[in-house]
Amino acid sequence: MKEEKSLSESLATTISQEEVSILSDLGEIALDSVLKDGLLKDIPFVSTAVSLYRIGKSVHEREQIKKLASFLDEIRLHTVDESEREEYLRKIRDNPKKRDKELEYALVIIDRYIGYDKPRMLAKMYLAYLREEVDWDEFAVFSEVIDRLLPNDYPALLDANYNYIARDGLGSEPYLRLAALGMIYEKSSDPPYIPYGTGDNAGIFFNSSTFDRAYRNEKVYKRTDFGNKFVRIIEGKEK
Repeated sequence: MKEEKSLSESLATTISQEEVSILSDLGEIALDSVLKDGLLKDIPFVSTAVSLYRIGKSVHEREQIKKLASFLDEIRLHTVDESEREEYLRKIRDNPKKRDKELEYALVIIDRYIGYDKPRMLAKMYLAYLREEVDWDEFAVFSEVIDRLLPNDYPALLDANYNYIARDGLGSEPYLRLAALGMIYEKSSDPPYIPYGTGDNAGIFFNSSTFDRAYRNEKVYKRTDFGNKFVRIIEGKEK
């Protein structure tokens, strides 16, 4: 009887098989075709997960397979550089027991995600972990943030680095949710009065913009360092 590969071994095999296509448009393929032996044999990590976790033919389980394939596809998209790919493979193979536990955690998290974009985000975060841009605790926190992040809130996160102004009751909900995740914070308003000069020449400027903002009940939001790090990893650059 053939011994089943571990998760870390099967991930390394998947990354190293350049000729294998993980199919970026997997979501458009009929569910039944996802479970065909031919496709699963072409995706070692998915095949191992199916075997180890007894993923079968229910709608939920089929969706899980497709989310796993999205996760793998994103990893492969970012491991085209040969030297970088070899470094990832070395780290995966150096401590297989540790990597198996990490990948088991990733499987649990991916199962909770809705849709195929979040597994792709997690893949980028996992590669950042292998590059040591984040430690394991940060990876775990980011994976939970991805789970709670609403798709329509992500564009607001990209804007928030530029002192986005929101008015209560008029489109501010995404910023309140992002603030609850620690991704942005409400920036303090400028002081209403700005002193200038000294002695007989001393005086104050009246900062009308601060009063106008208070009158309109507007709030200014900016990304936290935590939010900046998240965006940098997901977008691949500062944005």
